[in-house]
Amino acid sequence: MNLEKNKGFTLIELLVVIAIIGILSTVVLASLNAARTKGQIASIKSTLKNTIPQAELAYDTPGNYSTVCSTDVKIASMITSINNSGGTANCYTLDNTRWGISAKLNSDSTQNFSVDQSGVVAWDTADKTFSNWDTANTNCAATGGRLPSYEELKAFSLAYSSTTPSGFVAGGYWSGTTMPSNSAGAYSLNISNGSIGFSNKANGNYVRCVH
Repeated sequence: MNLEKNKGFTLIELLVVIAIIGILSTVVLASLNAARTKGQIASIKSTLKNTIPQAELAYDTPGNYSTVCSTDVKIASMITSINNSGGTANCYTLDNTRWGISAKLNSDSTQNFSVDQSGVVAWDTADKTFSNWDTANTNCAATGGRLPSYEELKAFSLAYSSTTPSGFVAGGYWSGTTMPSNSAGAYSLNISNGSIGFSNKANGNYVRCVH
């Protein structure tokens, strides 16, 4: 009786199979990472949106926004939620009459978001042309955006621990908030250390729009 000889895989065949598995694993991991990033971004934006009605509820009792970033438990919980889901968020109020929250995606320095009374916005990934305040507003509006409010800009700086974020220049950036005591001035912020600036609108500052 003839018995067929059992055949195994050759070394080359095994190497080919391992290589194919490696390629497929890389593709799957890349897809999973992309899906995870999209999920984190969606979660951050959704949480920021939910802070708007809560900030208005926080306004009711004192008649100002003094508790939004200090003692409001629900907003604190929302910020914690962002911090636990791949982001870093911070909150800031200006004279208790305005508020803003900004968040960054820890895994991608180009993904930054903010919210204030006007709604949720995403930060551009590059600076606009160095310009005066009026030109800065015009440039941002031309692309469907605006300058960030001072509260959004300050909270953004705090989210980066008042250090220059990747892709930014260590210098002053315009906010869209005018100075109430001086119509010729507007608030700016030194992105490298988070210090408040009060600039004449005719002066030049760096510009980063939000949409």
